[in-house]
Formats: sequence, C-alpha cells, structure tokens
Amino acid sequence: MKEYFTQEQKEREINKVMIEDDNVLLMGEYIEGEGKSYVLTGSAVIDGETYHDFQVEFELLNEPEEKTAESVMSQEWDWYDYLCD
Repeated sequence: MKEYFTQEQKEREINKVMIEDDNVLLMGEYIEGEGKSYVLTGSAVIDGETYHDFQVEFELLNEPEEKTAESVMSQEWDWYDYLCD
C-alpha cells in the first residue's frame, strides 16, 4: 500500500504526528507499508527548522482494520525509527 494524503485529510491533520519525546512534528505527504510496518514520508519540524523528505519507519501495536492512510494513522505505534539516506 502507498497512499498520498488528500487535501481534506491534511485539513483534518490526519497526516500529522507529534513525537513528544524528541520534540518532532511530522507532516506526512504519503504513507506506505503493509501489515503492521509502515514508513511515513513528508516534512519534519525540529527545533523550529523544517526538514523535507523526512522519513520515519514505525510498527503498529495492532494491524489496522482497513488498508487506508486514515486507518493506519489512527493506530497506536509500538516503535519508530528515523530513516537516513
């Protein structure tokens, strides 16, 4: 699955995740993956600076009921890791 967030989803902030432990705000452009493993790609705001093409890999505690970005983003994360090129 690879799904781009729609304008309507962005307006409802479905694409945003705040990782409070690291003080990182993620704003996804798209999400891809399957089962419980996904990668969110977009921008990140860290200490007031915006970084583009930012990726975070994460695994969900439970598989989403539907294979949609909205369903995946509503699930609780088990773990996450930042991806670097």
